[in-house]
Amino acid sequence: MMLEITTPTIFFPGTLCDERIWMPVWKQLSIAQRSYVPLQWADTLEQMQALSADRINSFESKVHLVGYSMGGYIAALTALQFPDKIASLTLVGYCPNGLSAQEIQQRKRLIKTIENKKPVAMNSARLAHFFTPTEMQNSDLVNIVKEMESDLGPSVLKAHIQSTTPRPDLSTQLQSSRFPLHFIAGELDQVAPVKPIQELATSISKADYNQIDATGHMMLIAQPDEVAKQLSKLLG
Repeated sequence: MMLEITTPTIFFPGTLCDERIWMPVWKQLSIAQRSYVPLQWADTLEQMQALSADRINSFESKVHLVGYSMGGYIAALTALQFPDKIASLTLVGYCPNGLSAQEIQQRKRLIKTIENKKPVAMNSARLAHFFTPTEMQNSDLVNIVKEMESDLGPSVLKAHIQSTTPRPDLSTQLQSSRFPLHFIAGELDQVAPVKPIQELATSISKADYNQIDATGHMMLIAQPDEVAKQLSKLLG
């Protein structure tokens, strides 16, 4: 039996991701009106926002926004820009507290590596940051990430990092927003750890915290059935 969502829902991908990151979840859901923001097409933050505005303005009714990782940042910006159009905002594997100084420096080093035309391949060390040790043993999961990286290439990675660095703290604005806010976190996520997400969700009156156990940052492809169940519960 398919899980149903009747309100129009717009999905946002993460860094160096395309539709393939959401496909396993979509296969579990029956969504009356589904839209996707192709952030892999954008070279700048302004272009990301323009693509988002185009999708949201294509619906007359309010919409759910569901953003994963970097896409959570863009979804949050979009929700704050069009608050009257938002039925709810769901942030998956993303904490809106902004980037730390250490994270910004890491991103600058990665951009420099790309500009110097040095390889930034998705090796085992990088993959281990996104997956749990158990998930790393599943070649089908790992290959999805490797294929997206190979197909999209370093230019998209550079554009995504530059467009979203620095990434300001949006928590104060979200605390005063009128739309419901849902957080979905992976228990073992190293990119977006659960503790600050839990703390932020507790501090926002219209927010709730939802956890997918025994998974890391790539929960959309590692546990799509659980993510779909959460989305159906929150948005259905």
